[in-house]
Amino acid sequence: MRILKFVLKSLLVLIVLAVVGLYVTGNGHVLKGLRSTYLIGRSMPDIDDKDYFETSTIKADKPEPWGIHERYSFISLTPEEEKIHEQYKSTAFLVIHRDSILLEKYWEGTDETTVTNSFSMAKSMTGALIGVAIREGYIQSVDQKVGDFLPEFKEGKGADLTIKHLLQMASGIPFGESYGNPFGFMARAYFGGDLVEETMKFNVTTTPGEGWVYEGGNTILLGMILKKATGRTVSEYFHQKIWSCIGAENDAYWNLDNYKGMEKVFSGFYATARDFAKFGMLYEHNGVLGPDTIVPPAFVKESITPGMMVDITPEKSQNEKNYWYGYQTWLGEYKGHDYFSFRGLRGQYVIVIPDLEMIVVRIGHLQSKERVRHMPIDLEEYVAMGERVINAAK
Repeated sequence: MRILKFVLKSLLVLIVLAVVGLYVTGNGHVLKGLRSTYLIGRSMPDIDDKDYFETSTIKADKPEPWGIHERYSFISLTPEEEKIHEQYKSTAFLVIHRDSILLEKYWEGTDETTVTNSFSMAKSMTGALIGVAIREGYIQSVDQKVGDFLPEFKEGKGADLTIKHLLQMASGIPFGESYGNPFGFMARAYFGGDLVEETMKFNVTTTPGEGWVYEGGNTILLGMILKKATGRTVSEYFHQKIWSCIGAENDAYWNLDNYKGMEKVFSGFYATARDFAKFGMLYEHNGVLGPDTIVPPAFVKESITPGMMVDITPEKSQNEKNYWYGYQTWLGEYKGHDYFSFRGLRGQYVIVIPDLEMIVVRIGHLQSKERVRHMPIDLEEYVAMGERVINAAK
């Protein structure tokens, strides 16, 4: 019994020392990460983690219900398609054709009112706000210098950094994008308390515009620019200029840091599958819905045009010209049809194929690790499902 008490006391002391050590070394975010992952049986953030974070509420104050396709109740997923969704643990799948919902399926007790984490789809939403800010005159153009808004980038190589470089993931700032390192930048950004402080620890080290590296820190800088330029939080601006203008039917939420209330603009936007599709519809219509120009069409066109700079991702660079990324938006091709997509960790997708007048939304827990033309293979499996559903409806 004495040995057991000694072991338990020693374990408790070690735990206390570990906790104190994490805070003293500036790694308190690790504890929050553990609380919302490993301590509840997960190895990484998941789509239903909203309640572990502070969030801002983005009201859906001008809802417009989706149109329902006349063939809505006549078409189902095939058994083979169901197996794919089972494999990747989907929770929602929508196929929208000509602005009407044609097929809609939910799993795990979710429905059209369930909000889930967008993960990196939030990058595309932040990118769209840059276009809005340009239209409203808060930002001159994508070529405006970042140093005009963030004085830390007025000197050295940072003086050449433009907003376009951030949009294209070509800043030359080595943030790092590893989600497996609990002490790395992404863990600090997602679970940490001061997003601005963590981001501003980094400087431009290589010439901006020379190479493409996918890093969420670029998007955080875009969010900081938006806040400085507009005098509003990103959530407020998004509510006023996009969410209230696209007919979103449910309130959305944006994950905040704990220190300054800065939105984690690279991730952590929570909404329903139907409302994610509304954002896709905005871009399908080139930023214009009805009589209203929400995002400038020229900006939308640039957003879905590849940057073509060389891929210099450290661990897998092959000096390949980037044909798969525009402004915070992924680009691809399927059977001769160009498409663009908003993508998030664990396979959150809004996929738009303008030629087919089709939007596909998929939400779930897993995505394929295998890539074909820089796209997860499951993404194009969902595109194939959407095409089959549309053809079956004819």
